[in-house]
Amino acid sequence: MRAEQRFRALYEISLAVESQATVPKTAETALEAYLEQLDCSVGAVFTTSEGLSPVAAVPTEPDRSDLLAAAYTQLESRLEADIDRGHATDEQRSQEMGDISIGSSLPATESVTGVGTYHLFSLPGFGVLVLGREGAGLDDETIAALPDLNETVARACVSAARRQRQPQWFEALPYPVVAVTIEGTTERVVEMNERFEQRFGYEDDTIRGREVNTLVRLPDRPFERDRLMAALDRGESLEAEVQRETPSGTESFLFNAVPLETQSATEYIGIYVDITERKQREQTLDELYGAVQKLLAADSRQQVCTQAVETVASVFGYSTVGIHLYNREIEALEPAATAGRVREQFNEPPRYTVRDTVIWDAYEARTPVRIDDTEDFEGTLPDDGAPAGSTIILPLGVHGVLITSAVKPDAFGDQEWHLLRLLSQLVTVALDRSTTRNRLAGVQREISEAFQAETHEEMAETVLDAIPALLDFPIAGVWRYRPARDVLEPLGMTEDATELFDAPPTFSEDDKSIAWQTFESGSTTIVSDASQHPEAYNPETPIRGEIIVPIGDYGVLTAGSTYEDSFTQFDAEILEILAANLEVVAEVIDSRQDVALLEQVIARILRHNVRNKLTPIRGYANTIVEQLDQPLKSHAEAIVENCNELARTAEHAREMRTVIRARDEMTTTSLAKAVRAVAETVDPEFPDGELLVNIDATTRVTAHTQLTTALRHLVRNGFDHNDSEQPRVVVTVEDGDAGPTVEIADNGPGIDAHELDVIDRHGESALEHGSGAGLWIIDRVIEYSEARLSFETTDGTTARITFPQ
Repeated sequence: MRAEQRFRALYEISLAVESQATVPKTAETALEAYLEQLDCSVGAVFTTSEGLSPVAAVPTEPDRSDLLAAAYTQLESRLEADIDRGHATDEQRSQEMGDISIGSSLPATESVTGVGTYHLFSLPGFGVLVLGREGAGLDDETIAALPDLNETVARACVSAARRQRQPQWFEALPYPVVAVTIEGTTERVVEMNERFEQRFGYEDDTIRGREVNTLVRLPDRPFERDRLMAALDRGESLEAEVQRETPSGTESFLFNAVPLETQSATEYIGIYVDITERKQREQTLDELYGAVQKLLAADSRQQVCTQAVETVASVFGYSTVGIHLYNREIEALEPAATAGRVREQFNEPPRYTVRDTVIWDAYEARTPVRIDDTEDFEGTLPDDGAPAGSTIILPLGVHGVLITSAVKPDAFGDQEWHLLRLLSQLVTVALDRSTTRNRLAGVQREISEAFQAETHEEMAETVLDAIPALLDFPIAGVWRYRPARDVLEPLGMTEDATELFDAPPTFSEDDKSIAWQTFESGSTTIVSDASQHPEAYNPETPIRGEIIVPIGDYGVLTAGSTYEDSFTQFDAEILEILAANLEVVAEVIDSRQDVALLEQVIARILRHNVRNKLTPIRGYANTIVEQLDQPLKSHAEAIVENCNELARTAEHAREMRTVIRARDEMTTTSLAKAVRAVAETVDPEFPDGELLVNIDATTRVTAHTQLTTALRHLVRNGFDHNDSEQPRVVVTVEDGDAGPTVEIADNGPGIDAHELDVIDRHGESALEHGSGAGLWIIDRVIEYSEARLSFETTDGTTARITFPQ
């Protein structure tokens, strides 16, 4: 049941709870309201004053319902168990009406296989309420909200029971009572009790014999006498809600006219039950319900807070009320909306930054606090200079607190406490809704901006500039995975994070940091206190609370706080949405760059490499012409070599175009088969080298259609740049712990760090020679295959490609 539905259901039930002429009538009316509003099919009210007996039940014979029969058996066993343990004697149970025994172990929930679920609730001082339904029972929030209402029902039943035990003579009744005789059209007072005189301000000798409607009258219209006479003629009682003038003003009563059997005249006893407070409560609930509709329709957190404060001030009439929302940037509960004396007492409402006060205790524990007398309170009150005799502090989920106070002690009754708690739950729902809506809209807006970025750095800067205000994450950063070095490097940080860290760290597999583990696992991590975490990168870090969210294979997004337990699952979910969008933006930027880069790459290759090669060709050719009588072998060889270079350059350009155009084309292939095909092609090209192939696995992988092109370049590079006397390349296929792996190792001098720039930068400016073009092709194919490429250069060069499991 949603919070709004629960509030309405409890409201409707409360209207039906009223002490009536008899206990069964009181219990029956209340039970019918429970069943209707809480969608229950069976129920009963049991009294424990003398054993265990039903007062009201639906169906009227409880033993016809398997659920009620099971509940009755359970109650009997609990009652007998308490007696056996000496927790209650028959006399005590008679005096306390069940409050001593089984009520202390309730509420309780039991399921009956194939039938349904029943709930047992204590009616303190009276007995037990049973509610049952088919299938699943009531939700936990509804069960938790019922005790106050159940106590009201118990009081109504106890009150009705006491009336039944009173003597028939109305002097003993606890309400204003008057005996009236009807003579023609005149209703005259025959007798009255003392409470009638006190309530309406009359003395005995001035009231007897007078017309009742001149003594007790409606403020604006006469009583509907025809209804009264018709009921009395039928020998029936009449019940009606009326307003009457009293010394205190106009008040509301539930009027009961009970006919008396006499032969001489028509007489009745009129009973006036004061329902002024109930009517006021109904009016309060109606006003509160209307305010809640506006509250849930508010568009922003500020509107929600303003509406909530105005509701508390106007509906409850409290003069000091305010809502303080948590601000992570300044680590404070900051005033969002105030009313009444708060505005009068403070030029600027206080911020609560000291964490060892009752306000922070209520917020962090998410526990409502009611202080009836601040003089007797043993906790720590905030030193804000505001005089208060009593205070209520209500947490608003992760958002903040609602505080209302009064100068006098004991200013808040149980009803107000109950209704304020209901209101705080609805304010929390409204804040959740508006916050989520606005944050998602903000994320969408910032992601749209990020799509305009030309580089990953610009993308990170766009998002990180917005995160502090948009998501209330002042300390945040983005780390990008660099496959060539197998590390997470900082890509960008917020301004507050930059001030906190002189040099943001780089994470790798070796340090086993929280960030690295989050990246590898692909699962979000919420840390209570990073300084105490066993995998903390730096145990002396100023960061306490932290969220780390993976951005797919791209890297991680982090948010931190200098206080413990600063983040919730709600915060994590918003960051996960942002991270998922960042991954898409990064892929789009890469795709856009690749398409644009293709033309740049080809243009640079043709402009740079072809021009540089054609120049010596022309020079050598001119020399040959000028020196026909000299040996031409060395010049001719140079011409041939340069022509070969041009041929390879043209081939690289063609392969680049093929790779980019087919970036999304994947195929499932055997790694062993692909490696053997590459070996058959490359081995004849290097007759002076040794090519060894070790196939330790026959795994099939899903990869880019140009996988063999990338493998061919890696094997050729092992020979092309190998200056050893006997060049050797070893290709190994195996199933590694991280996934299927292809390893190409050579005994050359090791790849230069400048070459690895092609892998990390992807850019056209890194392609300054032919080998760079080959590495660029390798990098793109492996990236499109969603595999990982890494290099080791400690002893020759070892390139390792690891495919996903």
